[in-house]
Amino acid sequence: MSNKEKKQGRVKAFFKSRKTKKGSVAVIILAAAVAIVVLLNVVTGLLVQRYPNLQFDMTSSGTYQLQKDTVDYIKQLDKDVNLYVLVSEKTFKSGMNAYSGAQYFVQANELLKKMAADSKHITLKYIDLSSNPTFTTKYDKIDWNTENANNLMIVECGDDYTALTLDECFTIDTKSEYYQYYGYSVYTATTIEQAVITAILEVTTGEKTSVDFITGSGENKEAYSALVSLLKQNAYDVKEVNLLTAKPREDSKIVVLYAPTVDLSEDSAEKLGDWLNNDGELGRNLIYIPINDKVKTPNIDALLKKYGMKVSDGLAYCTSSKYYIGDYYTFITDYNNETYTKELKNPDVPVVVRDSRDVEILNKDTASPLLSVEDGAGMVPFDSGEDAKAEDYLKKNGINAAAIGTISGEDEKKSNIVVFGSPIMFLSNYMETSYNNANYIINLCNTITNRGDLGITISSAKYDNGELGTVTAEKIFMVGIIFIGAIPVIVLLIGLVIFIRRRAL
Repeated sequence: MSNKEKKQGRVKAFFKSRKTKKGSVAVIILAAAVAIVVLLNVVTGLLVQRYPNLQFDMTSSGTYQLQKDTVDYIKQLDKDVNLYVLVSEKTFKSGMNAYSGAQYFVQANELLKKMAADSKHITLKYIDLSSNPTFTTKYDKIDWNTENANNLMIVECGDDYTALTLDECFTIDTKSEYYQYYGYSVYTATTIEQAVITAILEVTTGEKTSVDFITGSGENKEAYSALVSLLKQNAYDVKEVNLLTAKPREDSKIVVLYAPTVDLSEDSAEKLGDWLNNDGELGRNLIYIPINDKVKTPNIDALLKKYGMKVSDGLAYCTSSKYYIGDYYTFITDYNNETYTKELKNPDVPVVVRDSRDVEILNKDTASPLLSVEDGAGMVPFDSGEDAKAEDYLKKNGINAAAIGTISGEDEKKSNIVVFGSPIMFLSNYMETSYNNANYIINLCNTITNRGDLGITISSAKYDNGELGTVTAEKIFMVGIIFIGAIPVIVLLIGLVIFIRRRAL
């Protein structure tokens, strides 16, 4: 027998041997398993691209999840809205040349996709203006020419549209040396969710409800900036009016007087009273928040008295552990009027106040409490002295942290004055907590202006580099390489090693 015949015989014997047959079956099974894993990865990736809500968010803070208010709002949307991002998706996800914080663009991209996935009325498109330079020509109400235009998105509903800038959609660290000296953007958060929802509200609501903030009486504009932002986010048209030189706008539905440090002049108080009366047509509202300090305001007090209310000359407190938080002057409140809570998303969550004045009811026929505390509450006068004891000033009927007074006319027409005793409850660190401060004020404004349930409060989304599941575009690519390529190859190599070892036995 020749050597060639001997080799062919050994080869045939090898393939007919029991070890080879078992090993071949193992290899086939392993190869099939690897192929299935690869196929599942590819199919899953395609499904997630097509249906973003199939993506599983493993971050503790829900980095890639829309907030509940957003989901509730867009699901009831009944008008078609187009979201146009004015760069290619690849450029957007890469961070648009950001020095730092490019991960927020990956996050924003996912949030936008989920908005479109959650509503059949929202369409998301990425428009690369470098290859579509004429796209912006039909949006002639938008500034495209100045250096500060910086437009990132267009939100469109029918003939109404608005532009969102990069600064509105992302938080930029303007104090960073890279920004100040080199002009590189350092991003610290994405606000794209609240910006887009605000824009959708604006283009779908039609005419905005106007709100005027009164200036000229020593108001702290920075202190009420969170309230202004909240109103703007909910599609209110907010402007400032100095009563010394002008009147509130005729089309305004709400005027806000926030913590004046001096009394209104007689002329200014008369302007407010006339504006509320509206030549007998009524239909207007004043929100008054007194300063938490001793300031004589006889002209403001006279206006409040007409609506059946008075603001106490001191600060409210609460000694009941059911209400107070940390100290006696910071406490939660009970709701007293269902008219202003029935549309709240969660009426079981209370409003928190600090250093509040007590809003006394002088006429129960025209005024009623909104927020109050009944147990262990009182009011310490401003001139009580350092030796004053809280228990000496307990009030049997409790205190009111907010109240509403109403003057009614014919055909159910009415004007309201709403008094909130605490200016601190409107600061950002109180409005952006888990308490109901922001939701309650928006619900109240919507109710007194007959806007219905249009309230939505969206906070900015933060990013934690250490959280599993929150990754940059580069990391996403690497994860894909690992799961689609590396792991199957490693499994195959392990199988081959086992096969060779078994063959050698």
